[in-house]
Amino acid sequence: MSRLKNPHQHWDSGVYTVMLKGKERQIVLDYLYQECVANSLDSFEIRKKMTCKIESQLRYEHISGKERIEIYNKIINKKITEYLIDNITHSLAIDFVNGSPDKRDFRIKEWAENKCNNMPKSEKVAICEILGFKYLSN
Repeated sequence: MSRLKNPHQHWDSGVYTVMLKGKERQIVLDYLYQECVANSLDSFEIRKKMTCKIESQLRYEHISGKERIEIYNKIINKKITEYLIDNITHSLAIDFVNGSPDKRDFRIKEWAENKCNNMPKSEKVAICEILGFKYLSN
């Protein structure tokens, strides 16, 4: 009988390490690619895209599993915040009589970020299931 909690975990020197597979791995790779493109000083677009694709794959292979999960969780928290903003924008919540639409958008964004930061794990897992993502805790 295996001691592993799920099939994506591996036992390395007394510590469980989580392997990102499929969609989760691609999300982290896309994040690293976009970060590379934003920081690249290359003026040729095709060369920039090719080098950043290779650099993002190399960087992914060289960062630890914990860092991969931190990047993934950062992206998932952003997706949860976007989900909360989208849901509350279509309601009359946080709408004041003398308030402007810009102020309302700012208050909604502030509320959603605060809600996401203080949200219990069970709610994050439920929202991730709605969005079609896995919630990984580090």
